[in-house]
Amino acid sequence: MTNSYPTHFRRLLGFLALLTVVYAGVEIYFAATLWSVKNLVHFIPFAVIVVCYKFGLLYDPVDFDDQFFYPKNSRKEIPLSSIQAIKLTSLKNQFNYPYWKIIYLSDQLNSVRVLPPPLDDSFASFIETVKKANPSVDTDIYEFKLYFGFLPATFWKPNRS
Repeated sequence: MTNSYPTHFRRLLGFLALLTVVYAGVEIYFAATLWSVKNLVHFIPFAVIVVCYKFGLLYDPVDFDDQFFYPKNSRKEIPLSSIQAIKLTSLKNQFNYPYWKIIYLSDQLNSVRVLPPPLDDSFASFIETVKKANPSVDTDIYEFKLYFGFLPATFWKPNRS
């Protein structure tokens, strides 16, 4: 599992782990006693980061391939060529990331709601793959950028054209 992470994701969690170890080291260095419970508590964020990385708790990419989209919690396979629109909704999660509605045509118009992961570019790749399979798809703007090679940033807005 850990080898399938994007490079920037591994760098980001490595950077966070390094910061927590440096912080714990500084706190222990300036402490009156070395083995107090207070000093050992400073390693809890490091342990949380390692567990999240090991078990993939922060990494949840959009599942698709060249022909199908596989919605979470569903056994359906949605052909990419049947997707008609990928639209931004007004619903947001607790971190202010918006949900997106994917409208597809089977025997009638159906839709599924997804929450793109903010730490990787799988949703941006999904949109590009859908555009290749169906050039007439109507999509809103979604961009994923990396700052300093490991800090992810997303940008989205409705397409007004």
